[in-house]
Amino acid sequence: MKSFSQVGIRIQIALVTAVLVAALAGIMSYVVGQRSADVLTRQIGTGVADVALQMADELDRTMWTHRGEVAVLSTLRAIRNLNDIDQASELINRLQHELPIFTWIGVLDADGTVVAATGDILVGTDASARPVFEFGRKEMFIGDVHDAKLLAEKFPSPTGEPIQFVDIAVPLLNDAGNFNGVLATHLSWEWANTVRRNLFAGQGLHRSVDIFVISANGTILLAPDFERAGQKLDLDLKSANDTPNAGWQIARWPDGNDYLTGAAPADGHLDYAGLGWTVLVRQPVTSALMPVNDLRSDILALGLGLAVLFSIIAWWGAGFIVGPLVRIANAAGELKRGEIENLPQVAGAREIRTLSSSLNSLVVKLTEKDNALGEMKHIAHHDPLTGLGNRLALDVYFEHALAQANRQRSQLGVLVLDLDDFKPINDRLGHAAGDEVLCEVARRLRRCVRGGDLVARTGGDEMVIVSHLGENGVTEIGALAERILNDILMPFITGGNRISINISIGIAVYPDHATRPETLLEQADQALYVAKSKGKHRYVIHGDENRAQNSGSRA
Repeated sequence: MKSFSQVGIRIQIALVTAVLVAALAGIMSYVVGQRSADVLTRQIGTGVADVALQMADELDRTMWTHRGEVAVLSTLRAIRNLNDIDQASELINRLQHELPIFTWIGVLDADGTVVAATGDILVGTDASARPVFEFGRKEMFIGDVHDAKLLAEKFPSPTGEPIQFVDIAVPLLNDAGNFNGVLATHLSWEWANTVRRNLFAGQGLHRSVDIFVISANGTILLAPDFERAGQKLDLDLKSANDTPNAGWQIARWPDGNDYLTGAAPADGHLDYAGLGWTVLVRQPVTSALMPVNDLRSDILALGLGLAVLFSIIAWWGAGFIVGPLVRIANAAGELKRGEIENLPQVAGAREIRTLSSSLNSLVVKLTEKDNALGEMKHIAHHDPLTGLGNRLALDVYFEHALAQANRQRSQLGVLVLDLDDFKPINDRLGHAAGDEVLCEVARRLRRCVRGGDLVARTGGDEMVIVSHLGENGVTEIGALAERILNDILMPFITGGNRISINISIGIAVYPDHATRPETLLEQADQALYVAKSKGKHRYVIHGDENRAQNSGSRA
């Protein structure tokens, strides 16, 4: 760290400069964006709460107005006395013409039969079981939003959306003050949708605003898409000002997204107590805070631009200092590619000269150590007499060969070989001649196997071959054994003596016979024992001990 502070590195200086400037821009973007987000969130939150209040007030005022209209209409003598049905029909049709929000107005007699109606719809129908008669005969009744039932076929929806109404009904009292019938009205709920669509959506900061009207029991009465109408809304909403059902907050809606949500109760107007509705106005947080995100992006873009500029300046300035280090780095790359053997001595500041000299010494020592380690590894894994792999090399090779066979879904052949009557050669011609024979056998075995196969000497005159096999595993391993038997038959010349030897072979195949290396070697060794017991110069495959084979013939 000390040398880094004293002698800068060109690229490091440029990168550090860029990182510092970019970090500063990131911090500024976060701080400014966070403060802006807080301010904008409060501003939009207050806005959606105001929209909810306006919508709730509009709902209450409209209901209060139409409630009064129905009440006034019920006082007209022609309607309440039911003595002039034609005049009553004329009055209610005129009212519907002036106020289309009244989808249907009907006059019901004391038995609940419709005696007059707008457009004569349902005239003569018994509506005594409907809420407008059942409750309207007692006092003024205002029913919550509901789907059309008797009127569903009379007023089909061109969009497929269910026709919904709000009922207003009042009892009719004749001149004697006795109950004479009920004035029932169905207000189209479309007026609420019109208010939502035309007055509040997409204004100013409140773009992408959705407005919902929720009933007292949590049912959605009005939603941006009619498919959700009639469903329950599971939303735990507590306002930011701790006032129940009023204010705003960031809430997670059932669709999993966060919205700035304003809430306001539609709690009535003047003598109209309301129906317990709640108006919810929501705006996606991502949409509401889009200006903040744009500001953050602008700050980050400016910061990154400055980072690039200052890093270029820093890189250019640092070039005067780190030129010698660049030469050392280039020489190190050439050394890695094998183009040079040693690093050159580089002139420069004292620290540069020290670094160059130390690196040269280190390269020399590492080269010597690498050569020594390579030689030690070769000695550890090879038989010093024959140059074949030893037992350690066999264990290591098995691990990789089994993994490769599993990946390729292929087979391995394990051959355990033992020279027949090798001891008399040592006794008759001496151990030097025996060693020459072993070395020649090793050369012939290496000549018989393919590249990638292993030939190992595990002790004395015993050797092991691990061979990768193709699709015809048993056939291939048999062919290899035959090739070895034929090659070993060729005479050996040692010390002027002509020697002929034989070899016995036991074979096991992975994974047909076993999957563990030690088991494969044990099975191949058992097969070797069978081959020796049946005579010299033959091979036996594990599981096929009754058929020992020699070179070109059956036993």
